[in-house]
Amino acid sequence: MKDAIGILGGTFNPIHNGHLKIAKAALLECGFSKILFMPNGNPPHKQNNAIISSFHRYNMVKLAIEGKDGFEVSDYEINRDKPSYTVDTNRALKKIYDCPLYFIIGADSLYTLKQWRNYEELIKECRFVVADRHCKEGNDAQMMCNKLSREGANIKLLQMPEIDVTSTDIRLMIKQGADTSRFMPASVCDYIANNKLYL
Repeated sequence: MKDAIGILGGTFNPIHNGHLKIAKAALLECGFSKILFMPNGNPPHKQNNAIISSFHRYNMVKLAIEGKDGFEVSDYEINRDKPSYTVDTNRALKKIYDCPLYFIIGADSLYTLKQWRNYEELIKECRFVVADRHCKEGNDAQMMCNKLSREGANIKLLQMPEIDVTSTDIRLMIKQGADTSRFMPASVCDYIANNKLYL
């Protein structure tokens, strides 16, 4: 997959070391030419006021990947004025990048893939790499990948290091005044403190 690009979308609210681990694992295991971090602008599945502005989330991703070879950030989705769906994003990016594109998703998303917009078109048009991590939605990601592959999906399971934190955990820790420095790059911690985010 050396000419392919891995796309890691997410709210990144905030970005943390777990996201960076997923990206690094995908870059190394799949041999992507680069990983494109794509913060959601208006995620259709997450409508709540806990999501801070896309401006801050984009800046934190930019800081987190600064100086890391093979990592880039895209503002494509945050510049859209309506919800972004993967099938539409894939079609738009194909016009920009003349190479195979792989969407990197978590195991939690794997189990709910059939609920995504235009599922039948999605699995025909999009390629997926799944970060196998513990989630409440299911406990056999390989079996689910095999099942979706039989339905026509182009999907690969990524062997993942253990991730011990979520963005939700970090937001709660910040609100409680706990130290989050071991879960995020120092530049992101400083940005959150300087802008008084998640208090």
